[in-house]
Amino acid sequence: MVAAKPVGGEKYYVLLVDCGGDHQVKPRIYEQHEYLTRAGYTKIIGLRDVRPNFTYEQIPKLERDLKKYIKTSLIPVEFVLAVMEIEAWFLAEFNHFPKIDPLVTVSTIKATLGFDPESADLQLRDTPRDDLERSYMIGGKNYEKPAYTTIACLDYSYIYLELQHKVAYLKRLVASIDEFLI
Repeated sequence: MVAAKPVGGEKYYVLLVDCGGDHQVKPRIYEQHEYLTRAGYTKIIGLRDVRPNFTYEQIPKLERDLKKYIKTSLIPVEFVLAVMEIEAWFLAEFNHFPKIDPLVTVSTIKATLGFDPESADLQLRDTPRDDLERSYMIGGKNYEKPAYTTIACLDYSYIYLELQHKVAYLKRLVASIDEFLI
């Protein structure tokens, strides 16, 4: 969950909350919605994976269910889905692989694992987390959560300028953040 509000001398103030699992994103937002509104926050963004509790075909139902019982009289709440997992976004940001290990490249992933992180729609991968782990293993590295190492290696310029145009929910997240910052 991300909540944003302008405060004091800061131009922006963003509160990031680890809800303790995807199944907790909506309940935490529901519980905190009124408080965050009274505290002056201007927007809440709930980010959650689709799997393991939902399939690709169940995404429309998941989206409908997330919006149920959210009070529209309070600050806006937007739910953004990582299809199937946030790791699909990490896989699609293929520039970071050599930063994890020089042996991990798009060509070695294609040759070893049989998919192309540069051109494939990685949201259609059933288990992106496992794909990311197998990709890192090419260089003898592990993917671990929390994903601090991966996050530090991501090419945010590429994500902002190009990747968001290939991944609809990522584009929604970027647009929502841009709306707050601009």
